[in-house]
Amino acid sequence: MQYHFHGLDPNEIVHHAKNTAIYQFENNAPIDSGHTIEGVSPGSEWMCQYESALIQPMRDVLDVEAGKYASGNRN
Repeated sequence: MQYHFHGLDPNEIVHHAKNTAIYQFENNAPIDSGHTIEGVSPGSEWMCQYESALIQPMRDVLDVEAGKYASGNRN
């Protein structure tokens, strides 16, 4: 997974990523591109999509767009 964001506590993102990874692992990776998951604030929805990793090694990762806190452009 990858997140690129601003204005959020990195510790909250680590916790969110850990919980999302556990969910993915325990449920045979049910999150597909175009699905949304709950963000760090109750009721918020963050869009997910598979894309190339921003850093090496090159691989596909689940990119979690942090709503209004997202950094960068997604195509």
